[in-house]
Amino acid sequence: MFSIRFTSRTLAAAMVAATVACADSSSPTSPNVAVAREDPLASLSEGRGAFQRYVAIGTSLSMGVASDGTIEASQEQSWPAQLARMADREITQPIIGGTGCRSPLLAPLTSGVRLSGEAAGANPATLSCAELKSGEVSLVQNVAINGATTFNALNTTPENVTDAGNRQITQRVLLPGHTQISSLEEQNPKFVSVEFGANELLQVRSGIAIEGVTMYPYSAWAPLYTQLVDRAAAATKYGLIVGLIHDVATIPGFRRGSELYADRNTFAAAFNVTIAGDCDGSNNLIFTPVVVPTAVARGAAMKRNDTGPYVLSCAGGAATAQDFILTPEEVASVNTLASRMAAHMRAEAERVGFAYFELDELFRSDFKPPFSVVQQMTSTTQPYGAYSSFDGVHPSALGQRVVAEAAARAIDARYNFGLSAQLIASR
Repeated sequence: MFSIRFTSRTLAAAMVAATVACADSSSPTSPNVAVAREDPLASLSEGRGAFQRYVAIGTSLSMGVASDGTIEASQEQSWPAQLARMADREITQPIIGGTGCRSPLLAPLTSGVRLSGEAAGANPATLSCAELKSGEVSLVQNVAINGATTFNALNTTPENVTDAGNRQITQRVLLPGHTQISSLEEQNPKFVSVEFGANELLQVRSGIAIEGVTMYPYSAWAPLYTQLVDRAAAATKYGLIVGLIHDVATIPGFRRGSELYADRNTFAAAFNVTIAGDCDGSNNLIFTPVVVPTAVARGAAMKRNDTGPYVLSCAGGAATAQDFILTPEEVASVNTLASRMAAHMRAEAERVGFAYFELDELFRSDFKPPFSVVQQMTSTTQPYGAYSSFDGVHPSALGQRVVAEAAARAIDARYNFGLSAQLIASR
């Protein structure tokens, strides 16, 4: 029997995943990259020289967001920062001071709070945002921004940002009048990384998977992406494009209904929650960072009132229902669009001669431990496994290391910079 104390904020914590803006199933094979070129100038020394002027543009993944927050510790472990260190360089970043912007979630998730003490599920637009450690905005090499889309990379400046939840962080990353791509161009980089596309899809966590509603239409996205790559390629001869995952089911926070059903006895004994029979054998994907804490909080409230148990159903509602459940048909729709986008990214990388790898390197099924409601709700270190942070979407420092290593292998396959040798030396 488990004894768990729930705060009044626990139910609010259940909704936190709706505010996560990130990141973004193949077998664990080597990345799909182009054949290494035979240019004798593509040496280790040249690679290190290129990374002296390395500029990263991208989303929360490249920014180093972890546990739904941005803070110095996670920024320092972002994959661009780890990649630069493989070339014996340090990339400059907009380091956030204090408790972050926004402040990351605390574990165990039953606490329902962030590092700042604010409610985990509070409206992102109302959450605190600490100032930069430097005290002022400057032109930095890592200008990736939480929640950014390809459109944002081309068009969004601190003055015109419309996302209230990310307005303050944008104003701490970009100089006035600057976009991510113009910030890249202004620095005359020798090497760039381009990581976008995940935020065009991640709203499907809500359980709604409709192109043009929660998924950016491919026909509108593809020309924007080509424009972004063209501008990056015009600024430098060396670059890396990061592709997408091919199966949304590999995201740590997604679990099949059948996995919850297998843990039904613990749900009942520890949390006053009954897992409905419709979960037995269900292939529906449940976004557990929302669904499970909601059920646990309601089960606890019912127990205090000597009622219950709360019944958790795995049946998906209408296609337009925000139920945080994806049916197999909805999963197929998401995966089809993700694969089309990844194919376009790969083709663009080949067209301009950039290195390429896909995030299947990180979101691998063998990185997900067996589902356990006790681990998710009570673990103080790994609610979703070793490679994920506390939000079930963004990677931990170890997960960021996986991305950096995949990037290094892809870069070596294209340019023969010798970064892979650093992987062995740094272990």
